[in-house]
Amino acid sequence: MHGDMAEEKEAARWRIIADLLRNDVLEDQYQPGQALPGEAFLASEYATSRPTIRKAIAQLAGEGLLTVAHGRGTFVRPNPDRRLILTGWPDHEDLLSPAYDPGKQLWEHATVASEAERTENRVTPNSALFTTAEGRTADVLAVRRGTMVVYRYAYWQHTKTRARIQLSSYLLADQVATITGESHREIDSFVEPEDYYAHMEREHGPLRWTTSVYTRMPYGQTYEDLGMEPIGTPLLVVRRIMLSHHGRPLEFTEIEAPGDRFEAAAVSDHDPAEPRGLAAMRV
Repeated sequence: MHGDMAEEKEAARWRIIADLLRNDVLEDQYQPGQALPGEAFLASEYATSRPTIRKAIAQLAGEGLLTVAHGRGTFVRPNPDRRLILTGWPDHEDLLSPAYDPGKQLWEHATVASEAERTENRVTPNSALFTTAEGRTADVLAVRRGTMVVYRYAYWQHTKTRARIQLSSYLLADQVATITGESHREIDSFVEPEDYYAHMEREHGPLRWTTSVYTRMPYGQTYEDLGMEPIGTPLLVVRRIMLSHHGRPLEFTEIEAPGDRFEAAAVSDHDPAEPRGLAAMRV
């Protein structure tokens, strides 16, 4: 009985210490980038054990407030300058077109860790891959699972901040190719990738556009590909959907960016006289 009570007391203790340390960080008692005192000092300060301090620090690291550098100590997470991704721009360019130059917006193509696996599967940046729509892709395009789509992707790196983003596009394949057969489909493209948007405008224009923004936690190699902190950093996702003049979804482009390096804003909300020039991208 006494052992159980001691364990409960210790469990409550680390949560109390986590609350105290969190308040200190949020109230700037510790500045971004500053090292926290060592475990021994904190254990003495809070009259507890080092394992209890360790649990409290692990909690705050999981929340994204602290970073633990093994062999160096624990630090308050720095606040990098966030750049704006501006949505609702009047010119809706095909960012995944082979003809598009990201240098216009101070970006350049980047090679990331997961590139090797894609290359083995003969998938390369900006190339058009015919595949099937599954899960959320089918939901966004309002089609049945298994419907053929054209998938394209690229990774960009900002030339000034070196921050990286991933771009991907899914377009209804029957709009740019003749597809025959069921299990073994034959695909005969009649539109080149650099002409996708112009073709859609001719066939279904005037096109309409809708943009949404959401967040999720990264998974797989996203942390490494985008150079993100491995714990506590959400992924910012900007989704732009192309609609026919009747409102039918035809294509969507998604931009995935580290949530601590980017934020999204509508053009109408953006002050063009903003002095620091934090706008990094127009969508």
